[in-house]
Amino acid sequence: MFHKFDTIAELKRSVYMWLLPIITVALIINSFLNNQSLFDTMINSTLIFWFSVSWVLAFLNRGIIFGEYSNLLLVSFYHVLTLLDVVHNDLATTGGSLGDFIVWMPLIIMFFFLVLGTKRGMYYSIFIFLITITIAVIYSGQLPPESIDSLTQFHAANIVYILVLFYAQNMFRAFTERDFFKKHAYIDSLTRVANRHQIDVWLEEKLQDAEEEGKRFSIVFFDIDHFKKVNDVYGHKIGDCVLKELSAVVSGNLADGDLFGRWGGEEFILISGSTGEQALDKAERFRSMVENHCFKGAGSLTASFGVTDYQKGDNIDSLLNRADEGLYHSKNTGRNKVTMN
Repeated sequence: MFHKFDTIAELKRSVYMWLLPIITVALIINSFLNNQSLFDTMINSTLIFWFSVSWVLAFLNRGIIFGEYSNLLLVSFYHVLTLLDVVHNDLATTGGSLGDFIVWMPLIIMFFFLVLGTKRGMYYSIFIFLITITIAVIYSGQLPPESIDSLTQFHAANIVYILVLFYAQNMFRAFTERDFFKKHAYIDSLTRVANRHQIDVWLEEKLQDAEEEGKRFSIVFFDIDHFKKVNDVYGHKIGDCVLKELSAVVSGNLADGDLFGRWGGEEFILISGSTGEQALDKAERFRSMVENHCFKGAGSLTASFGVTDYQKGDNIDSLLNRADEGLYHSKNTGRNKVTMN
């Protein structure tokens, strides 16, 4: 159940798959433990049967919308009729309180919000609330003080649950949207690797660690050779596919601690804890991977690399300038090369 979902429909299906059997078992246990009237037995039996059908629909991933809306109507019907039955047959005759009927109330309201969403869920919950409070008002003259207190607490709690769920969903959505935009502010929209903003953050952190703790690192700056020709000959769609494939090739072969992102256009940066010959060997390995990879729609391509190590007193600009000089030396001496600068 606890994994990432691409759509809200997938999340809701997972919730139904887990909750419907639990609720069904609870209803069955409740039916055996309590001395129920014919009305209660019919209601519970109908709910048990239809929840079972709905679980099968969720399991088969068919007719889920029909299942949830039919359950919405059935649960609403159960909620209103059960309250009416309790008030008419129990509170108005023998007095007392609502008993275990209120146990289901939070779950029922949660179901309204789950099916209908935040705004419509609130409107529908208020609509059902108005029906139940109308029942309470109609019978108020026939009820003893204890029963009136119980009904008052029930409706007060009902309002609290509606408001809490409404604001909780809004808060959850706000935090989710904030996290979504925060996350995607650091991700390149095309290749799904880190973007220039994230790379700047990484470089600042690496420079700080190097200055304060002496942790050395290197950067590898590279781009695809003759990428303009790829776009001109095969079109920008193929060019985009090439960038995504290259990103996937590099991302799938990173060592622990390596940081990789798209600097812009066809230019990429790898930040590594390896330095000197190890950094050079790493860049050479990636150069060979690119050369031996067949890009869909574009065939064989190559890339040129510039590598530099951190030096005391470096800042982002000095690091990038040296790596850039190494990259252009590779470009100017035949391409498909690695140059340490």
